[in-house]
Amino acid sequence: MTDFSSANTKTDLDIGLVGDHRNLSKIKKLGLGDKKAQALALKAAAEQFQSLLNQYWVDAMRKSNDTLNPDSPLHSKYSGFFEDMLAQQNVSAMTSNAGVNKNSITYLLTKQFAKSLGDEGKELMAELDKLSVSGRGGHIKGSSVPKLTNFISSHVDGEASISKLRKLYAGLPDPETMKNFESHEDFVEKMMPYAIKAVEGLGFNPLVLVAQAALETGWGKHVSSGNNYYGIKANSSWKGDSEKLTSPEFRNGKMVNEVSAFRKYSDVLESMKDYISFIKDNPRYKNAVDKSYSPDEYFEEIQKAGYATDPNYAEKLKTISRKIAFMAYK
Repeated sequence: MTDFSSANTKTDLDIGLVGDHRNLSKIKKLGLGDKKAQALALKAAAEQFQSLLNQYWVDAMRKSNDTLNPDSPLHSKYSGFFEDMLAQQNVSAMTSNAGVNKNSITYLLTKQFAKSLGDEGKELMAELDKLSVSGRGGHIKGSSVPKLTNFISSHVDGEASISKLRKLYAGLPDPETMKNFESHEDFVEKMMPYAIKAVEGLGFNPLVLVAQAALETGWGKHVSSGNNYYGIKANSSWKGDSEKLTSPEFRNGKMVNEVSAFRKYSDVLESMKDYISFIKDNPRYKNAVDKSYSPDEYFEEIQKAGYATDPNYAEKLKTISRKIAFMAYK
């Protein structure tokens, strides 16, 4: 739990997007702290406002480009989804890690907000002015205040990002076809609708679901009879059905085949939903939760937590996710 009342408050408030109620709650808690915390809460609110302005600007540019180039070969079924992710991350980069810079738009907005608070606002601005920062995201001069770590790993509004992608599919492919894939493209085409369905209301990136299923099943060539698309083993806590399967594991630097019990599911959707629960409910993966919209970070965290014994697991997933992204522009 973060202590916002401590004097050990930090300057680079990486709060995230306004649309997430959790982020607004963090700003409110910060505003209940001491004067330094309150000054930073005011700055954080200004950053959120600037992010919205930047987002409107970027969206307007994208719409203008789409109007001027309606037949661009770079437009495809998935391209809008990946462009949304990239645009939102770029907007965040424009605003975050700016420190307390008196020449920044954030500072000017903060000053404007402070005027409405009268004398209290003047006190908060005076406190903020003490926090002069040199460089990008450095420590505050003359204090023991350290650089702020991320409250939220990703700035992407998940539901907004996949809304257009969801509209492209009228229904789900026949479950009976989910073990027969003609190509990598066919795998993505069939798996993505199920991934979108699985993440509804959960704030999870469907891209990582498809990428990890691709690695675990060899792009659908080795789907188990029990529809286990993520190689999740059935330990003592598993109450459902299971089956014995042979799988390759790295032991002492060597690949060996081992027989283990794996979870069984009725279909691919149940497998996906259980995978999301497995990640979200398991304490060992707490550093991965909320990072799925930053796939590289997400894959690194699940590897660190021991999802697989393969030392190159994260790198393989990164390669696959990039391949899926490139498919968007074919």
